[in-house]
Amino acid sequence: MSFFLFKKQPSLSFVFDIRDASISLAAVRFIKDKKPEIVLCQNFLFKTIDSKDNKKYLELMIKTLDQAILSVRQSLVKIGNKEKIEKYYFFIGSPWSISQAKTIKIIKDRPFEITNKVLGQILVGEESEIEKNIEDTTSEKNLKILEEKIIQSKLNGYKVEDIYGKKTLNLAVELFVTFIPSEIKDKICLNLNEKIGKNAKKQHHSCILSSYSYLRDLYSDKNDFIYADIGKLITDIYVVRDDIIFAIASIPYGEENIIQVSLNRTKLPKDVFLSNISIAEDKNFDLPADNNGAESLRLGLNFWKNKFMDTLSKVCTEMNIPNNLFVIPNSKITDVLVKDLSEDAKNGRLEILGTQIDVLVITENIINSFIENSKTFANEPYVKMNTIFVNKLLNK
Repeated sequence: MSFFLFKKQPSLSFVFDIRDASISLAAVRFIKDKKPEIVLCQNFLFKTIDSKDNKKYLELMIKTLDQAILSVRQSLVKIGNKEKIEKYYFFIGSPWSISQAKTIKIIKDRPFEITNKVLGQILVGEESEIEKNIEDTTSEKNLKILEEKIIQSKLNGYKVEDIYGKKTLNLAVELFVTFIPSEIKDKICLNLNEKIGKNAKKQHHSCILSSYSYLRDLYSDKNDFIYADIGKLITDIYVVRDDIIFAIASIPYGEENIIQVSLNRTKLPKDVFLSNISIAEDKNFDLPADNNGAESLRLGLNFWKNKFMDTLSKVCTEMNIPNNLFVIPNSKITDVLVKDLSEDAKNGRLEILGTQIDVLVITENIINSFIENSKTFANEPYVKMNTIFVNKLLNK
């Protein structure tokens, strides 16, 4: 009998990216101390986008989640892959979850040892305070914790990776907590138990945390920056100061709003309008404005930029707006928007409260360099960042 019959068979993990109008699902092979390998990746758009009816919107997301799991499993069989699906990693973004960060400081006269018990007592009260603040500022009630993570810790003013067992007079931790409404979590869990099984190993994270981790590792020299995650219906923004998340905001304006504002100026059907935008983009918008709708797109772009800059000016002050803005173009419209933002920055027109903003574009090619077989599956930067985040956790 061959010795190799006893070798453990390879297994795959599912990595999900659940957003405002789509779900991406990647089947990934994780091997310690190696790049993760994407075996299969598919994107599933919501068939309709009606976020005004919360019940129907949630049902649509759950239905799309069902479709994603079934389709990817069938596709794996078709390509002859019979590996076991070992774990499931879910990354959930707006509007399904709400994240917030908070700096907690503990100063005492005598040194105290940091243990799980001590830290747990500190964090429980902070979780409740963050939850109450979210409930007071939004219409969301009955929240549950999706994830909780200390993303930075300092002892006596110095950054320390592992704080357990150490003694200090001065402790500062940056707590990142993501909440999810009970109804949404219950329906997702019920769905997963039916489609995946109660005993399957599942982890839940926020999309914000994976992008933050990726950008911090890739640009370790930039301690201060802004990140804008432009979705179909929602744009998530967070501001990082001194390596920690200083502020998080979501605005209900995304690609569809840019398109709609632009279409109000033209009588073109949406598909014709988008087709003309592609042509105009190739020619740097050097086309007559009357019939093709290219110039009308400026209205939508300016609409989004005004909302974006207004939001930043409210969550920041003149002294704490970073001058680096990270963006990831991931569609026809966001590609045009990013180019427009870059042009504004180049000409000194991207200014908030006196701070000139530089635009740093994260292309998918940069992300692909961290994952095997990544180029095969284009236009999936977010689920790829999630994959990099999971690989980082597994290799700690």
